[in-house]
Parts: sequence; C-alpha cells; structure tokens
Amino acid sequence: MSYCHALSAALLAACMLGAAPPRLVYETSFVQAGAARLHVLSTGKGPAIVLLPGQGRPPQDLEPMAALLVASGYRAVLPEPRGMGQSTGPLAGLTLHDLAGDVAAVISATRAAPVVLVGHGLGNRIARTVAADRPELVRAVVLLSASGKVQPAPEIAKALELAAAPNTPPDVRRQAAMTAWFAPGNDPTPWLTGWSEPVREAYRAAAAATPIADWWTAGKAPVLIVQGLDDVSAPPANGRLLKKELGDRARLVEIPRVAHALPLENPEAVARAVLDYLATLPPGR
Repeated sequence: MSYCHALSAALLAACMLGAAPPRLVYETSFVQAGAARLHVLSTGKGPAIVLLPGQGRPPQDLEPMAALLVASGYRAVLPEPRGMGQSTGPLAGLTLHDLAGDVAAVISATRAAPVVLVGHGLGNRIARTVAADRPELVRAVVLLSASGKVQPAPEIAKALELAAAPNTPPDVRRQAAMTAWFAPGNDPTPWLTGWSEPVREAYRAAAAATPIADWWTAGKAPVLIVQGLDDVSAPPANGRLLKKELGDRARLVEIPRVAHALPLENPEAVARAVLDYLATLPPGR
C-alpha cells in the first residue's frame, strides 16, 4: 500500500518517484546522565520527537522514519544508547529505570519538554519507563513493535538468538533474521550487521531486572501502538492487550505485510500513523 498521498508536500515528489528521503544532516551534542555520557543526534525544526532504537541496535534504524517526520515539521532527536557509537557508561547491573534516566537527561537537554517519545522494540519499554518515572517530560508515547506479556514461540526465540549472535554463519543469520524480524518478501539485509552484543545483553538484563508493572502502561501518558501484523518476535497480541487495558488513552494501528522491523520495512506507513496521531493531540510546546 502506498502512503505517498498522505505525506507532506516536501516529500511527495520523491516518494512518487520511489526515491529515498534526503539524507539527514545532524547537529551533534553530548549529554551527561549520571555515569553515562550520551552522544545525541538531532535534526529539523519544530516540536521534538525523541526516537529510541531496539535492543542492541543503533539509532540509524529509525532514520528513514525520522526523515519523514522532519520533512513534516518536527525535530528528530536520536540518542545513541549507552555503550553504542560514541555513547559511554556502565552496562552492568542496570534496570530500565537507569536507561530511562539516560533518556530523561536527553529530553531535559533539548529544552523542548514535554516531547513525544518513539520507542522501537525494547526501546518502547524504555519509553514507557520514562513516561512512568518522569511524566512531566513526556507529551505522548509511540510504541513500535510492542512486547512484554505475549512471548514469541520457542522456534522464534531460537531464530532471534541466531540472528543477532556474533558467530552465526552468514547464510544462517540471513534466514534467521528473515524468520524473526521481517515479513515475507522484505529484505533483511539492514539487520545482518550493526548489532552490539554487549549492549544487547545489558539491555536484556535490564529488562529482566525491571517488573513489568513499572512500565507496561506508560504511566498515564497518551499512547500510540503501531504493530506489524506479521510480527512473530513481538506478537501483535501484545498491542491488542495493551489497547484493551488502556482503553481511550491508547490508539492501535496495525500495518499489514510488515513484521518486527517495521520502521525499516515500511517507514512511510509508520510515519503516517505517527503524524496522524500527533494531529489529534492537544498542542504541545
């Protein structure tokens, strides 16, 4: 399905020609968050949207979607998770509250609070924790590939490990990545590289060390849930369960023919869902 018709005028011509959005040009900064020092990429003008990548992944995964948001009048802020890129900080003994503190420091440094937080995969657990711990910093939370209560099948859990493990043979890795994260017919190449095993393990341990009740409902923030209908890693039942629990505080959007890597598989559809949702929110700062 094409979403070109719904994008901003700045992107319409490029989208209709099948071209990628212009490459983002970032301003860079460093933010101190306790023992962590975070490298932050930001671009665009307008209300701030802070985007958090999935477990062990760099923020560049969210660039295609961020480019569409920037072209529609928003400022995209992409912090590198501690332990990745130029961001540093201890990785042992963390909880999601520690990682939420990193993001809270970034938001405070933007001087644009309250912001919209977009979290992909495990990043949406961090986003929800920020909303619960520091509600004054968060205007709304967008959850991409929400997980937490409905777990993947055992064979999918095995594929997840093979796809991200550093010693998996390339042909096995490609098949595992396709099985775990991408819908049939979509290209898994972007996720065959770029993983940080230390960060992946540290963030997984942080999630395990944090009770689900601490973050599941995102405090009392407004919530948009965006799910790929072919997601077997974070089954769509998670989003449906959360929507049922939150009622009118949440909106659920399900996108066909994409899976767990939906910001890469169809960034136009994800950006459209986010932009449509933001248009319904009361004016922010």
